[in-house]
Amino acid sequence: MNIDYAINVSTTFDEDEVFAASSSKPPTAMDIPMTYSCDTAPYVDEQQQQQQKQADVPDRPPKSPRFGEDEAAVSDTIKYTNIEHKYRVDRRVLGTGSHSSVRVGIDRATGQRYAVKSVRKSDHKPGGLKREIALLREVMHHSIIRLVDVFEDANNVHIVTDLCTGGELLDKIVRKSRGGDNDAPCFTEDEAARVIYQVLDAVSYMHERDIVHRDIKPENILFRTAEEDSPIQIIDLGLSRKHIENVDKPMSTFVGSPYYVAPEVLQNRYDRLCDLWSVGVVAYILLCGYPPMNGPSDAAVLAAIRRGLFVFPFKDWHRTSRESRDFIGLLLQKDPRRRLTAWQAMNHPWILKHLDCELATSDEERQDARVCCDFATSDEERQGVSPAEAAPLVSVKRDSIRAFDVQSQCVRRPLRSSFW
Repeated sequence: MNIDYAINVSTTFDEDEVFAASSSKPPTAMDIPMTYSCDTAPYVDEQQQQQQKQADVPDRPPKSPRFGEDEAAVSDTIKYTNIEHKYRVDRRVLGTGSHSSVRVGIDRATGQRYAVKSVRKSDHKPGGLKREIALLREVMHHSIIRLVDVFEDANNVHIVTDLCTGGELLDKIVRKSRGGDNDAPCFTEDEAARVIYQVLDAVSYMHERDIVHRDIKPENILFRTAEEDSPIQIIDLGLSRKHIENVDKPMSTFVGSPYYVAPEVLQNRYDRLCDLWSVGVVAYILLCGYPPMNGPSDAAVLAAIRRGLFVFPFKDWHRTSRESRDFIGLLLQKDPRRRLTAWQAMNHPWILKHLDCELATSDEERQDARVCCDFATSDEERQGVSPAEAAPLVSVKRDSIRAFDVQSQCVRRPLRSSFW
């Protein structure tokens, strides 16, 4: 089985996507009150003299000129220019990316262990790095990695976050798909629903704040601990961006990872619902161990995604429930207008069935979510479908979904969780 497949397609950004940090410009010479102190001057304004001293003394270490004076997203969180002043950074590398490496950093004062992601500034576009740090500062959710500190030196930006010791979801997929203690090809439905609910909870939180992740995949989902029921953390907001639905023009930059990228991303016109397609792909992989759209090369995979057709092979799916296939089918809708939102997906019968009753909100709210989807239940409803389209056919009432989207602008109490 070939599961080591996630490679970034592109990390380039459109000009309109470069994050513009809001910060006041530094004072210029014309803005600083002048103080005259020659021998012939009979009087010196002490208040102006104090202001001059404050203007001459920087309130933080000097910044690298590469990021410019608008680097509020970085500099506002810098504590020291040298990360070693506060953290003892282990030389051993936990993982590497195309432009970064991750190591363990130990707080010298408390002994607490954190993850330190060091990004080479020479290899990274400043706009993307600034945006990632700004978004990390904005989010505060139990299933999204927490930003602790940011340091900047001449060559690198060091991003300090909580340390997850349970490894990547991808590693667990590979291990379980090679043989486990259950009859399932990979995760059991209980295990899969538990993970997917947490991912949806985080995605819903981001979408409520107009943040689109754009790179949901097993490599970007970590487990906090090595415990079997460990909660998850979504990481790597490097491709994320702000996008206000129905206000901003559709996103057009071709970013993401093969196997997980949504069809509309390949058409260079998409919105936040691209994240829900990616969640559907992850859910599919959790239950069988391989992706729904596969191929011998990235080009073949992307061509399959453009077609939007996939199947549930009987060999690996005959033990799965109808609800699980309906859930995946509603997320892997080629037309994003027919796709569930994150909040709707959290209230799907398959999710609610496999979670404790404490996770559910009121019966009325659950009913609101369920009325959006009219699940095909009879054989007659499934007739006339070709094998290539044999993913669980779900009849979605688009008018109902539109009505629900309008109603969902009201504030709702978030679902409660019993496992973090």
